[in-house]
Order: sequence, then C-alpha cells, then structure tokens
Amino acid sequence: MQGGYGVSFTIDKYGSIGQISPDGTIDGGDSVNWEGHRSYLSNDRLYGTMGILTYQEFFSEFGYVRHPESAPTASYYKNPWNGNISRDQLTGILCYHIKYTNDLEALKIILHHGAWLWLFAYNTVRNGDTTFKWKWPDVTLFDIWALELRMFGKLSWIFWPILNILDIHNLLNTISFNWIEPEDEDSISFAIKTIACREHIPTITSWITWKILKKDKLLRLVKSYWCNWRRNCGMYDLYEKKVKELD
Repeated sequence: MQGGYGVSFTIDKYGSIGQISPDGTIDGGDSVNWEGHRSYLSNDRLYGTMGILTYQEFFSEFGYVRHPESAPTASYYKNPWNGNISRDQLTGILCYHIKYTNDLEALKIILHHGAWLWLFAYNTVRNGDTTFKWKWPDVTLFDIWALELRMFGKLSWIFWPILNILDIHNLLNTISFNWIEPEDEDSISFAIKTIACREHIPTITSWITWKILKKDKLLRLVKSYWCNWRRNCGMYDLYEKKVKELD
C-alpha cells in the first residue's frame, strides 16, 4: 500500500504490517502493535484491500500474540502469565479496542491483565529469542490503566473522575518528552497514547497534556521512526493527519 510520501508500507502475505529483516523476509514481531496503531488512526479495521487477517486473529486462545502466522517467537502464547506481549504491544491492542468498542472483548483484556494484578504485561519471552528463556515482563502502570478504562465507549465516562488522575502519568511523560530527546521506539507508543486520551473520554488532564505537547517534535520523531528505520512511511501520514485534526 502506498503512503503519501511515496513509500510503500511493508506488508506480509497475510496483509499485516511488518518490517524487512536483513535476510529479506518480513518480520511480524511488531504486527499486532502496528496494526493497532494503523487501525486506530485510519478508521479501518482491515488493511484496505490488503486485509487478510482480521485483528481478532491475533488473539490466541485467551491472549494476544504478536503475529499468529509468523515466527514461533511472534506467535508464542502459553497462558496469561507466559506469552510475548510487551507494554508497547499492549498499547496498540488497547488503542484498537478504544476505537472499536466491544465491551466483552474489553472485559476479557482487563481480566487477562489482572492475572498479573494489572502491574505487568505478559512478555515473559523476549521476541526473537528462540530459546524461549523466561524474563520479567514489562511494568504497566497508570497510563496503561487509563487506556483500559477507555475501552467501553460511552460507558467509560463513568470513569472520568479517576481518568483525570490516571492521565497525570502521561502529563508527566509529556513534560519529560518536551525537555528530553527520547528514543524513537518510545515516541510512537507515547504518541498513540496521547492521541487516544485526548480524543476518547478527554479529561482536564489530557487537555492540558495536549496543549503543552511539542507537536512538531513529536511528528519529527514519529517520522524518523517510520520513514528512516521501519520503512513504513505511510504510517507517518496517519499520525500527521490525526495530530492536525485534533490540534
């Protein structure tokens, strides 16, 4: 699929976004996250005419995987305490479900996360590690909880008072972002969380966050990530359009 900057998306044979590996194959290790971003920003559940996998096909038994048909480490899932979904991957999943509300699916995700007391993701196996050696999963705190409580559509307004508190996490991240040059990897998760919190069940805190955010810097880092490293510059078009829409 062609992006506005003349750069094609990198699409695998299943119609999902991936990245080109050194050996020329397409790596699906970040597909569930990136498809969550793309679906949220484009208002399109599938990848246009390329959509072969539905987003729900990334769901394996009781939890999500990075890619259901890719390498063994990307499709790895044992149980709620043992899988491959990191904090960043979880961000894309939650944003998808914020946009396409399904109360039952939202409840399943929250209960699944509850297996770790909502304090950790379930990436106990590092993506790409064919030894499947166990590791501590990523910590998940207020910013992830704020996304989870936004998955229930209009019902999420009942959480508005607590969301004002939870959104302080992203406000502090924004203050840090404005002063410190973050890694490109951090910028896309930060970007989609900030957009989702501003657009869905906006709070006083998320409004302040959006007002003080250095959007030019955000778009510069997002462009660097997608256009220079990941070869999916069409994704940048979607972020730029959404930022201008909300500004």
